[in-house]
Amino acid sequence: MLDHQLRVFVTVAEKKNFSRAAEVLNLTQPAISQHIHALEEHYRARLFDRSNKKVELTQAGAILYSYAKKILNLHQEAERAVTDLVELVTGKIAVGASMTIGEYVLPRLLGAFAQKYPDVELAMTTGNTAMVFEQTLEGSIDIGLVEGPVEHAHLQVEPFLIDEMVLIVSPGHPLAGKSQVTGEDLEPCTFILREEGSGTRVAAENALRQLEVTPARTIVMGSTQAIKQAVEAGLGISFLSRLTIRKELALGTIKPVRLKDINITREFKIIRNRTKFHSRACDEFARFITAEETIATLQARA
Repeated sequence: MLDHQLRVFVTVAEKKNFSRAAEVLNLTQPAISQHIHALEEHYRARLFDRSNKKVELTQAGAILYSYAKKILNLHQEAERAVTDLVELVTGKIAVGASMTIGEYVLPRLLGAFAQKYPDVELAMTTGNTAMVFEQTLEGSIDIGLVEGPVEHAHLQVEPFLIDEMVLIVSPGHPLAGKSQVTGEDLEPCTFILREEGSGTRVAAENALRQLEVTPARTIVMGSTQAIKQAVEAGLGISFLSRLTIRKELALGTIKPVRLKDINITREFKIIRNRTKFHSRACDEFARFITAEETIATLQARA
């Protein structure tokens, strides 16, 4: 009963309104008031200041709110742990992925995993590597999939796929007719890069350092799709994952250019918060991603 009352209390505190909390919890407003009154009697303290149809936490209420959130989270973890004991792969997994993985790899992974474990609810968010890193650390996502370098004492980092970076140009670009190019060939070129915080940006900058190239000019764009369209239009050249350019290569709208004596690759990584409870479903998803069969399927489609 106390668990339910704390859930009511937290909802009222976050909605700042009894009637909105009642709608969210599918309860009547008198029932909400009764639960709050019972909590105030239990703790012998007033938890809310009520005025003008808006409620604000008192000092005692603010203290209880921080503990109530922890209690409810622990209760949720306990339910997930007990469920795991009976060997059921159920529940919800929040997956975050950097843009290349989120757009070109993760949908296939989620589709195949959902077929194997239909009782697992999957939620996906995408952003650049920096965003996924931060959300994994704060615990708002269970598993992060990133393409950029990450390191933190609270993070477990595991590579799961080698990705090839390809130098791409428009069909009409002077480099398109060359069998291979050197760093010297690239010096006069305009390079189109992703924004700061992007794993693709880091990979491109690493490639330029290996080639000892300082681009004559750079253009920054916020998505892989925008870069592909810019390259097609002849605005510049770029390094992109081979996974992202399959259609364009098949259609001939962009051309890959081979680098002399160098192959640019990077690792896709799984990141998980060591301090966060991980359900059986979460562990199964991590195992599924790193399985040899899964990796072979992804590489075959690259």
